[in-house]
Amino acid sequence: MSVIHVPEERPLQPRILLVPGLLIAVMLAYVSRLWYLQVVEYDDLKERASVTNNDSVERLAPRGKIVDRTGQLIAGVKPTVVILARPVVALKHPDVVARVARMLGSTASALTKAIYAVRGKGNLAVPVYVGADVVVATKIAEIADELPGFSVDTQAMRYYAQPLLTSHITGYVGTPRDVDKKRLESQGIDPAGYVGIQGIEREYERSLMGIPGHEKFAIDARQRKLRSLSIGTEEPVAGSTLILSLDLKLQAVAQNLLSGRRGSVVALDPTTGEVLVLASSPTYDASDFLQGISRDEYSALQNDPSRPFFFRATSAAYPPGSTFKVLTTIASWITNEFSTTATFNCPGYLQVGNHKTKCLGVHGDVSYDRAFSKSCNTYFGHLAELIGREGLLKACEATGIGKATGIDLPSESAGRVPTPEWWAQNRDRPWSIGDTVNFGIGQGELAVTPLQMACLVALVANRGTSYKPHLLRATVGPEEGAQPVFAKPEPLGHVDATAFEWDSLTSAMRHVIESGTARTAQIPGLSWGGKTGSAENRKDHETHSWFVGMAPIDNPKIVICVMVENAGHGGEVAAPIAAQVVRAWLQSKNPGTPQVEVHSTSNLDTASSTQDSPAESPN
Repeated sequence: MSVIHVPEERPLQPRILLVPGLLIAVMLAYVSRLWYLQVVEYDDLKERASVTNNDSVERLAPRGKIVDRTGQLIAGVKPTVVILARPVVALKHPDVVARVARMLGSTASALTKAIYAVRGKGNLAVPVYVGADVVVATKIAEIADELPGFSVDTQAMRYYAQPLLTSHITGYVGTPRDVDKKRLESQGIDPAGYVGIQGIEREYERSLMGIPGHEKFAIDARQRKLRSLSIGTEEPVAGSTLILSLDLKLQAVAQNLLSGRRGSVVALDPTTGEVLVLASSPTYDASDFLQGISRDEYSALQNDPSRPFFFRATSAAYPPGSTFKVLTTIASWITNEFSTTATFNCPGYLQVGNHKTKCLGVHGDVSYDRAFSKSCNTYFGHLAELIGREGLLKACEATGIGKATGIDLPSESAGRVPTPEWWAQNRDRPWSIGDTVNFGIGQGELAVTPLQMACLVALVANRGTSYKPHLLRATVGPEEGAQPVFAKPEPLGHVDATAFEWDSLTSAMRHVIESGTARTAQIPGLSWGGKTGSAENRKDHETHSWFVGMAPIDNPKIVICVMVENAGHGGEVAAPIAAQVVRAWLQSKNPGTPQVEVHSTSNLDTASSTQDSPAESPN
């Protein structure tokens, strides 16, 4: 008998499917991942594969503001249109560079030079032109496809609120030259893309520049920017705000009064050395340098016979004429030759050997006060003989004449004092009595700056001590809630004298305005003192017009020096200018102060020598 076996049906066991299922899932995961990498992230992975390095572009820190003592803006920052170039691309297309330059109103050579200066950045877009016109920049952006290597951006850049008033003071910023880089690096400063080239901008670079930021990029083998990197990118920190001691309203008054003339006005607070006014004419517009001044434009300014770049307040030295009789008075104290009662006869000249030093008046027997108020050269020439050369040099040393004051600006002149050493090197004859006479009346080889003379009068105002003039009043850090850090006064000159001697000098200065050579400087309601000067110069026939003064006479809060080139007598031009500046200062303190009355010089008593006289060289 046969037996037939029927197959046994067994249920499907899950564990049998586990291994094939896992294999299938793994394969699907790999396939999905490959699809994701090859399709979804293809572009990103391709870019990453091309990354060969990182680079960065400096992001300029907003430069610190500069304001006057009242908070009025002098220099600030504002969004400015800049033209960017990728050097490696732009330099391959000189025709495009020339086209962009024409659109900007520049030259192909100037723009090419700017691009060459940053050619190390390769394919990265970096600024090559600052301050483009918005319309032009928009056009460049619109036709970017036709201008390979060029694009447009905005950056916070420097601007000057009233450059014609302050350019000599602020100076300007620009791309650092090799000399600027060396200077800053010697001070431990890493030069930014724009640095101070002149003036306050240069003097306080460390405070104003802030801390530049950096934007870091991933770049490919061709130095093309791929993307920004958050790691390594640093935000810039703004510079500090500088509060200057300058009074812009007073500066405007002085600058306007100098309009059309060559000269300067300096006004100081004698109690601190703070500079209230520092005006020089003619002036220039520092904003021109922010836009990128052309070589021809720069040459035109340099070759202008009126010398607008020349800062006459601090860098020009002239014979001071009769204003120097303030120092001759101090020298007479030092040498014990001072007397308010001793007289000397003035026949209209002082005989020195075979030469006569002229005096424009015939004063007869004259004592100190009248000689000072009438500016008698005969009296003070004789006094200089008594004092001697060494006595005059001692007074110069004590007061700071012949040395730079140390004001916080570059390129200050020290002037010139005819010391024995200087004389031996520059003159081929011995010093004579006539030279001493010329020295004592502010002529001959003596040369001083208007700033030095303002400091001399400040010493008189303080009865013995002057302070180093300074423009920086306070610094305010960029952090929120920062408090101003004020500058401290620093002594400059010192003279010990008796109360009687100081009283005699200040009284004589008061008489100069009340009844002497500076009656044109009278201000109703104000008693103040001064001294005129009319200094001969060897190039032109017209004398330089000087005036120095201090107000009020009993407690001076402002000292002033006005010097106008080739303008004639001090009482005719410089003194009225000084009066209007002082009047404006008084009105700022007391709004009810009356207008200054400028008197006509035709009413002055020429017979009694109410004008200063230039000295006739005895040699």
